[in-house]
Amino acid sequence: MGLRRRLTAAAVRRATVLVVEVPGWGRTRCAVEREIRDRGWRPAASPADADVLLVCGRPGARLAAAVDLAWEQLPGPRARAEVLTPSGASAALDRALDGLADDDGQRADAAARPGDPAMGIGADEDPDGDDAGSGHETSDEDSDDGDSDDGDSDDGDSDDGDSDDGDSDDGDSGDGDSGDGDSGDSGDGSDDDGAEDDESGEDESGEDDADDSDDSDEMDMDMPMPAGIPLAGGGEARDGLEMDLLHVPLGPVLPAWPPGLVLHCTVQGDVVQEARAEVLPPGPDAEPDGDLVQGSPADRCDRAARILTVAGWADAAAAAARLRDELLDADGPGSSRPALDRLDRRVRRSWTLRRSLRGVPAAAGNPPAGDVHDQLLRHLDQARHPREGGVPTPVATVPLDRLPDLVAGQELAAVRLLVAAADLSPATLVRSGAGLS
Repeated sequence: MGLRRRLTAAAVRRATVLVVEVPGWGRTRCAVEREIRDRGWRPAASPADADVLLVCGRPGARLAAAVDLAWEQLPGPRARAEVLTPSGASAALDRALDGLADDDGQRADAAARPGDPAMGIGADEDPDGDDAGSGHETSDEDSDDGDSDDGDSDDGDSDDGDSDDGDSDDGDSGDGDSGDGDSGDSGDGSDDDGAEDDESGEDESGEDDADDSDDSDEMDMDMPMPAGIPLAGGGEARDGLEMDLLHVPLGPVLPAWPPGLVLHCTVQGDVVQEARAEVLPPGPDAEPDGDLVQGSPADRCDRAARILTVAGWADAAAAAARLRDELLDADGPGSSRPALDRLDRRVRRSWTLRRSLRGVPAAAGNPPAGDVHDQLLRHLDQARHPREGGVPTPVATVPLDRLPDLVAGQELAAVRLLVAAADLSPATLVRSGAGLS
């Protein structure tokens, strides 16, 4: 028992935490991130990477459903906690730690988790159960029948199936290839030659198209949905070829993502064709603890940390977050000025960062000024040189209804950077009721 306790303590020493912020609980989220850093724990990049799911605030129905979905994606052992105030951050992480170390609770949680058909058959499950057994018996009977008939009926069925299904398979395969854009490359005669070979000289393309259409309709009706996910549709790409269209929601549970934001994207390849944005609000009776003061030095560092996180520079992002926490405890930059200057120099000197952020338009400003790299430098500059008298410099927030136009035509990686630098204000939207669902 002592060995198990020591192994458990070692396993949870550096837990990975996925933090979900509800709109209006920005200060609580900052306190949680600070506590995670002080404990030597790590922020999670995704639910699959997390040991702990920590919700900052009280979500509404739709946001709570999204959080529950993320919770189901956490591997075990896992723990979940909720925190409503900055002062409760440490206690919430302690509860999560106790949950991770609870061996009996983790076993019960693992036993209660529903199985996912997409994950295959578990090692403790009998693959020769009732359903599987009946399937094997049927195949054996079919095999015996085929042997007793000396193969006559099998040969006849095989010949008929090949001649009938072969045409429909060629048609379906052609449709699938055109969806991927392959037939556009070979559509100058090679497909016609193949069709003539397969169809033994049939030239009535109208009838063939009709047959293909019927087969396609039947295929759509019986279209498999692996793990409940529908297959992609088709659409015309920028070069005129047909490509798959996928409907992908971004958010609301994403690291370094505006709280509650859901960006419903129609994606072709890795390019967003169109989008729709909404903010999922907190619960109806929830009382948010408040966000950072917009435009304050701490708020500027928080926005810089978000951009640096999405850009993949974790060390600089952590430095910006530490400065944010120091500025929250102080009345102004004061003693943090040297560290702010050092961070600003690091960011300006990084050629790799400049190259990765250049060209991604900054959504902030009216009209937008520069790119995401310029926006990052503006945040750091405003944090280093606040206005006289401590009055925050206003932040040019982006209206929610303008965001879809900004992300259209951008690659998914650029969309993440653009949204990180967009300076959206979900908490303000919550108070005004605009764009909420």
